[in-house]
Amino acid sequence: MKNYALIGDIHSHYSRLSQALLYCRDNELTPILLGDIFDSRCFVSESVEVYYLVREAEEALGAIVLQSNHQNKLIRHLKGNKVVLNHGLERTIEEFENSSVDLEVLLEWLDTRPYGIVFKDKFGEEYRCAHAYFSSRIEVPEYKDHFLVEHDLLTTKIKNVMIYGPVNTDGRIAWWDSPRRHDYRMVAGHYHVVVDRDHCLVLDGECGDEGEHVFLGLYDVNKKLLKKFF
Repeated sequence: MKNYALIGDIHSHYSRLSQALLYCRDNELTPILLGDIFDSRCFVSESVEVYYLVREAEEALGAIVLQSNHQNKLIRHLKGNKVVLNHGLERTIEEFENSSVDLEVLLEWLDTRPYGIVFKDKFGEEYRCAHAYFSSRIEVPEYKDHFLVEHDLLTTKIKNVMIYGPVNTDGRIAWWDSPRRHDYRMVAGHYHVVVDRDHCLVLDGECGDEGEHVFLGLYDVNKKLLKKFF
């Protein structure tokens, strides 16, 4: 059984991601990146460096990167679709276009990341992870170490829920405030909050925004330990 670490939204911050991955290496943890690896809205933006570091982590640490709304916008742009260039996306695009990164390789890589992952910790507790929301419509089969939720298992509607989260007329739903209704722990980033409860973990330290309070969050699953990288 692998030992996992969950890493929240990165938003083009190389130094914080480097610290988090060093922690994973030193503690022999497999990183699960919950998405939004690009698009910074503050003065630091290192999209190309983050891309290369994530690809290295896949090779060296077996890192798993999940789909997300920010990555989906970049995918659509690279496919030639019209996308609103805001929230840092315009900087990410400029950085990649001015680099030696093969944009076709980048697109293929982004477009084939899974939408979710399911695994159990050493205590037997199951974690179901997605960028914004793990849909209850997904049938999780028996698995040995983990189960990846790939594109071909999902409808467009479920994909959107997993990367944007459920909404109502008032906007985003704070699903983590609901009582526990399932026998697993739901994990997400996306929401600009950190919530650590027995039935859920929301891990977005606002890494892409300004302020002394912002950080990249890492959760060491078996230790049940939250680390913050500033």
